[in-house]
Amino acid sequence: MAQNTNKSQQFKITEASISADRFGGFDALSYDVRTSIVEFNVYESLDKAYLTGTVAILDDKGLFDAISFNGTEMFRISMCSLDNELDPIFRKTFYLTNVERSVKSNDNGKSSIYLFSFIEPHAFKSRLTKVSKSFRGSLEQAIIKTVARDLNKDVDISYMTSATGDRRNSIQTNVKGIIPNLTPMQTIDWLLSRATTNTGSPFFCWSTIHDDRLRLGNLDVMLQQSPFNSKLPYTYNPANVSIAEDGGDETQGFIIKEIISKNTGNTFKLIDAGSVSANLGNTNLNTGQISNNHFTFRKTLNKLQQEQVIDIEQQNIFDPYLKIQDVFFDDYDAMKYHTLTSNGTYGRNKSYHDETESNLFIKKLEGRALKNHLFKNQFQAIVTGTAFFLAKAAVGDIVRLKVVNDNTEVTNRSSEDDLIDKSKSGDFLIYDIRHTFQNTSHTVNMNLVKLVKER
Repeated sequence: MAQNTNKSQQFKITEASISADRFGGFDALSYDVRTSIVEFNVYESLDKAYLTGTVAILDDKGLFDAISFNGTEMFRISMCSLDNELDPIFRKTFYLTNVERSVKSNDNGKSSIYLFSFIEPHAFKSRLTKVSKSFRGSLEQAIIKTVARDLNKDVDISYMTSATGDRRNSIQTNVKGIIPNLTPMQTIDWLLSRATTNTGSPFFCWSTIHDDRLRLGNLDVMLQQSPFNSKLPYTYNPANVSIAEDGGDETQGFIIKEIISKNTGNTFKLIDAGSVSANLGNTNLNTGQISNNHFTFRKTLNKLQQEQVIDIEQQNIFDPYLKIQDVFFDDYDAMKYHTLTSNGTYGRNKSYHDETESNLFIKKLEGRALKNHLFKNQFQAIVTGTAFFLAKAAVGDIVRLKVVNDNTEVTNRSSEDDLIDKSKSGDFLIYDIRHTFQNTSHTVNMNLVKLVKER
């Protein structure tokens, strides 16, 4: 990626048109809005197996009165870089689902700006269909079959295999069940809510701006990836932000424009959510056996250390020394849960909620706890989007940052290490992205999370 930073940061919309089935589709009748787009935003998230977004369109010709918008229109858009107009970097079709707002944009009121929301077609289709089928095997296999059968999509499973070739499958195997009349998207979420690796790490299924496949992966593999920009970290230095405006593409491309932090470090909320400690009981209606297991996030971190996913000495999301009345705070049962299962329903196969060993029921809490703890360190970083297309980086990838701290007591003897903000520097998992295209520029707003702090 670093070798390609001399390429243009600017982008050009080569096609933007609106059509609908009632018009006969794009081949019969479409409305060209390419020169009328004011701003185009695309959202990626690890929590969604589809893209969403907004597009602001200026109408000074009565176009949308002629279209008679009703939320079933299709929007097709294609983009390329200014230095290569023959090779599109982005081409997608969406459904325009609603008009969020419209504003008269000049004094005489003869033009308006419409802000439309959009969604990928497979998510639109998903809402119309229900799945009531049996499945057998591992939970990730059930997800892949659902995506292929009901969404007609391919699945990229590279985020389930580490760089060393180690495949991290879910431990919920030999499962048999019936999908309870859910939409395909609800089915995926339902299966994901139960799937974990041996460490308790959750699984994700998501969509990206780069192609039409869905990705399926788990947190273990994601956190062990190398940063897509390892040779050229995004940097933030207050002095460099203004300098970058006058610099070339390479200078501007890897400068962090802004950092925003909010809602971080809330251990009290995590305790209330049962993500620090809890008791999970289960009654087996078939045998009458009752089990109780204590969940503590301390053990989850230890398993991540054993699998070399993190260095536990660097974790900064859990305080292992906190005591309340001389008792470690995670030894308390901050929340109590109880479930009912009945093994033997499917013979040798487990049902959706069954486990062969009582301690494995804790996986139901571990996956959720890890996701919740990720957000303890979250913040947003706004950068120029060039490298994201060049490296095809997306949510689920790792990005490297180098951020100057807020220490004003800098002397000639201060080392570079003294100047680095350890909590906001290092390697981060990209959890959410907002791509913003305006005029010919592309900006990326990343929501970043991690479990460890730089040394």
